Amino acid sequence: MKKEAAIKIITSCAKSYKNNLENKNLLFIFGDLQTPEYFEASFLPRNFLHLTGIKLVEGRIVSSKDFYDRCLNGKLSPDDFYMAQNGTTDMKLSVLPQLMNLHLCAKMVGDYDNTKSLLYTEKIVGNIFACVGFIHENGYYIPNTALREDIRDITISPQKRVLAIFRKDIKQKLYETICYTAKKVNILQLNLSESLRQKIIMSHQ
Repeated sequence: MKKEAAIKIITSCAKSYKNNLENKNLLFIFGDLQTPEYFEASFLPRNFLHLTGIKLVEGRIVSSKDFYDRCLNGKLSPDDFYMAQNGTTDMKLSVLPQLMNLHLCAKMVGDYDNTKSLLYTEKIVGNIFACVGFIHENGYYIPNTALREDIRDITISPQKRVLAIFRKDIKQKLYETICYTAKKVNILQLNLSESLRQKIIMSHQ
């Protein structure tokens, strides 16, 4: 992929990230209907860079936040970055548009199985086509990689089905907006733990 094509994808995805994920928390509820599990993810402006798979040219861009701002303002230059020679940047960018709608398209959750020697991540969310990897930081999971992979091939079996996804602004205390529920799943009928119930606004309990 040429850098000009990469820039088009990256800048378009930055706008989607801003609209869908920036400064948002996602609450993933997954697993068994009777004993559902959950984790919370936080999406900050600085996290976007890690999803693109590019490396910044030293001295051109001072921070990941600066990179994100340049993407949003249409000022990203081919001289600002380089792409991985092994093709991983191309693979990430090919699925990045889909992953900007992670709150709508995630179907499974799994723990990373450490099969890829150059990949460090912990928890993976996605589907059979594309995934986002997360690491734990300051009480939340934050996105640190995008992957063009079948989630079943890179996580410890059995993977767990996503039952519901909630979204809120980071500054909000409780989750109110349901973005996704799995087929035939009624959030009101899930046997939620007390700790999980306390995170969701009462109208959904």
